[in-house]
Amino acid sequence: MTTSPTEVVLTSRGSGVIQRVLAGVSIVAAVAGGVAVARSDQPWWGIALCELGVLVGVFVMLAIWSSAADNAEETTALRATGRTVLADVLDSEAHDNGDGTSHLLTLRIPVPGDGFEVRHWCHHYDGEQQFPVLIDPATRTWAVIH
Repeated sequence: MTTSPTEVVLTSRGSGVIQRVLAGVSIVAAVAGGVAVARSDQPWWGIALCELGVLVGVFVMLAIWSSAADNAEETTALRATGRTVLADVLDSEAHDNGDGTSHLLTLRIPVPGDGFEVRHWCHHYDGEQQFPVLIDPATRTWAVIH
């Protein structure tokens, strides 16, 4: 049974910790702001709208908290079991988002016995025909090394 390839966002332990600390501080600040708004003399609908905004902010920060931890753990596991190979760039689609150009790359990652194609969003692409990729053939997890 083969599993589908999964891209890992390379995140160092230090970066993961910093993201979690910033998310935690933001959550505490949002809760404090929510308490202050609830105690204010605004109309009930104004308080409800502000509290809804606080709730959305808290959920976003919780998502950042969770993904930072997951990315750091996945990176550690991939670095422990993975090896570096050169993946061929098969196709590149440029996408201009107004602030810059991103590329949706189709890569061919070689693994013993076969290989597989994956798609990767890249903000660092300058026309290279190969990228170094960290791959764990057993779990089919991979990450582009920039």
